[in-house]
Amino acid sequence: MHFSSEGKIDARGTWARQNKPNLLTAKVNKLTLDGKANSAQPQIIINGDTAYVNGDGLIQNQGDTWWRVALNNLPGERGKMISDLLTSGRLQDPATVKQIAGAYKDVQNEGEEEVGGQTVTHYSSSLDTQEAAQAAGLPTPTASPGDWPKTLQVDTWVDSSGMVRRQQFRNEEGGKPFNLSLTVKEYDKPVTVQTPPAGKVKDVDPQTLKNLLGE
Repeated sequence: MHFSSEGKIDARGTWARQNKPNLLTAKVNKLTLDGKANSAQPQIIINGDTAYVNGDGLIQNQGDTWWRVALNNLPGERGKMISDLLTSGRLQDPATVKQIAGAYKDVQNEGEEEVGGQTVTHYSSSLDTQEAAQAAGLPTPTASPGDWPKTLQVDTWVDSSGMVRRQQFRNEEGGKPFNLSLTVKEYDKPVTVQTPPAGKVKDVDPQTLKNLLGE
């Protein structure tokens, strides 16, 4: 995975999804903040509407404790945007792909390319985020420029079996550009994703969340 935003954040790492139970984890292995390399390797584990976060030195005084965060209760505008981003990540679950197919607009075949040594077909499109959220039964993101964009530009690379091998999401609205690229190396392989041990988990108090989000 690769996420970048406004030249302030550049994060590269790995991600994995486990279907039963349905858990998603993402860990940053290489991080740059405001143009400077940072040694932190933060990790997040998402279980439904709950996120477990370990900043690995990125968050002061956290140590090896995992913070438990209710995604549907993040404060302020930034909190809403983060919540929508993490929740919308579940749209990549294969079980929901067909549900949101109608939210992809202006789909164009860009020809054949290579991803991970495989010949794939590249499609470009735009994604109506509100329509996609409604189709998948997720909270509907707002469309104001200061919050979640109404439309995302999406590139999708599909192999000969019809499986998505890479997707890239770009926001070009509202003066808050970002770019998120996800590459699937393997399907149907054993994956173990576990929530942190109870003794390592601490609920985050509302004021700490506000301070972190700048609210």
